[in-house]
Amino acid sequence: MKRPALRRTPGVRAPLLLTVPALLAVAFLMLPLVGILARTSWGDLGAHLTAEATTQALRLSLLVSLWSLGLSLLFGVPLAWLLARVPFPGKAFVRSLVLLPMVLPPTVGGVALLLAFGRRGLLGPWLEDTFGITLPFHTSGAVLAATFVAMPFLVISLEGALGGLRPRYEETAASLGASPVRVFLTVTLPMVAPGLIAGAALTWARALGEFGATITFAGNLPGTTQTLPLQVYLLLQESPEAATSVSLLLLAIAMVVLIALRGRWTGTPGDHRRERSAPRPEEPTAAAAPDVLPEPAAYVRDEAAQDALGKAPGHVLEKAPRERWPLHADVTGFTRLALAADPGTTIAVVGPNGAGKTTLLRALLGLTPRAHAALRLGDSDVTALPPHRRGVAWVPQDGALFPHLSALSNTAYGLRAHGVPRAAARREAQSWLDRLGVGHLAHRRPG
Repeated sequence: MKRPALRRTPGVRAPLLLTVPALLAVAFLMLPLVGILARTSWGDLGAHLTAEATTQALRLSLLVSLWSLGLSLLFGVPLAWLLARVPFPGKAFVRSLVLLPMVLPPTVGGVALLLAFGRRGLLGPWLEDTFGITLPFHTSGAVLAATFVAMPFLVISLEGALGGLRPRYEETAASLGASPVRVFLTVTLPMVAPGLIAGAALTWARALGEFGATITFAGNLPGTTQTLPLQVYLLLQESPEAATSVSLLLLAIAMVVLIALRGRWTGTPGDHRRERSAPRPEEPTAAAAPDVLPEPAAYVRDEAAQDALGKAPGHVLEKAPRERWPLHADVTGFTRLALAADPGTTIAVVGPNGAGKTTLLRALLGLTPRAHAALRLGDSDVTALPPHRRGVAWVPQDGALFPHLSALSNTAYGLRAHGVPRAAARREAQSWLDRLGVGHLAHRRPG
């Protein structure tokens, strides 16, 4: 019996009026690169690239670009976080300042740096008299020029990644007791790592290829400020073949960076990238969750308990008296309500979508400006405390398991945030996973 022919799904056919200009654009971009490849003296390539002047310029370029990358990370990461997360007056103006070096002609940027940090500039005389620092015609001047033109690439890439990161992960970490610095280092940065890596690579590549601002502000002194792009400019007049070989080197570096960054511009693991799980061990077939879970082990926040946890291998926190407090809250938002509950009370808030159930919880945690909650836990007024110091934890509707951490690390995160040593926290977390019958999945990551 003859099988019916499979029908092919018709693809999208580009209109001719769009295809021709697109192909011309590709040819326009490729032709200069093909010219470099065609004009390269392949037989003399090794001699050109190993010449003393070239290796000296290469070492200086690497030094300048790496210092520029370090300064960009030091100042650009906080700036990107500020632009992405904190509303403040003049935010649009600050973002325009960040973008300005990207659209400014490099020579104009060099002139601006000269007028600001030169010997007759705004800060140049003060730097020279106070610290003995002279930036023009010095390697530090080349670093400053490269940082000026390259740092915006890091800020823009990281700001986009931070803007795409849902705040529920950071809010959950804060509700577990993690300080803002701990949240930033253990949750925010790991989750925006693709955007950070992409921005850092682009920043480094841009600093490596900087020419206009460097030659205007720092000059073109061999061994001091003459980087590879500046050497290409000189070789083009003295030895065009050598200039082509060095240009090929810079072209190869740029292509390697772009290929390595494919698909990593602003990705975040929590939103549109699934983490690969580690190879899982053979799972027991008879493993099942117990019908009745043991009573939760209480966490005692004192040094004696922490020492006991740290010294007793395999020790699980024993059941201890748990201190409980009554809750009193006065919530003001679209309407005003009072909430009071005795210790151990379970409260169910029921209502249709948009009734404010989530807003109520966020107000109790101090996570929303839409509503304000005057909150007392026992005799303590925690209204003015930040979320990580209130002692109130929550689980968002859509969950907030940290996608870059394993199930074991997710379970231990709250203990670690409260100062429990890592080994003790992981033992306690493993014991809870074992109680739930999922201890063999401790190495897994969400997703």
